[in-house]
Amino acid sequence: MATSRSLLAVLLAVLTLPFSAAAGEEAPLGVLAADGRRVSLDELRAGRDATVLVFWSAGCPCVRRYQERVDALLDAYPKDRVQVVALVSNAGESLADDLRVAVERGVRVPIYRDEGGRVARSVGARSTPTVVVLDGKGEVRFLGWIDNERLPGTEGREPWLDRALAGVLAGRDDFRKKTPTYGCIITRSLSEPQTSPCCSAGK
Repeated sequence: MATSRSLLAVLLAVLTLPFSAAAGEEAPLGVLAADGRRVSLDELRAGRDATVLVFWSAGCPCVRRYQERVDALLDAYPKDRVQVVALVSNAGESLADDLRVAVERGVRVPIYRDEGGRVARSVGARSTPTVVVLDGKGEVRFLGWIDNERLPGTEGREPWLDRALAGVLAGRDDFRKKTPTYGCIITRSLSEPQTSPCCSAGK
């Protein structure tokens, strides 16, 4: 009888645990926050009209070159309509180490860990600092670079991301959906060979 009561107690405890993916199923797409919390993409979007995912790596020179422009996005758009976050997707890259580097550099955009590169894979990001724009429904509306490697205010600059965000926020579809991407290849596993040099043209 005591054994039966123990088994019943264990069963009840299991049934009251939070729901997680069943065996063989992948958990919903999410990322790891600096405080160790797991945050779903739906939570990241939090009802905003657009969410900008910036694929980030402490060791990528292109990421460092673009950081000022990425941080400027936080001030350029209303926070209740546009969310901007950085995702670390590289295998073998520690979130703690990247956060330390970010603090040293004065990075303002919040940084999350994309474990296993699942988010990068799902949206088609292959290099850093690729940017992806999700609309209010979570659909990918833009994938590419912030611009064509021209500083703001310089002649010939193509503000690809700004145009995409303006279109998404206005409910328009008259912007370029995909642009060339350059940067450092996102590695999916430690055994994966680096097939392109850092900050080279992507596909």
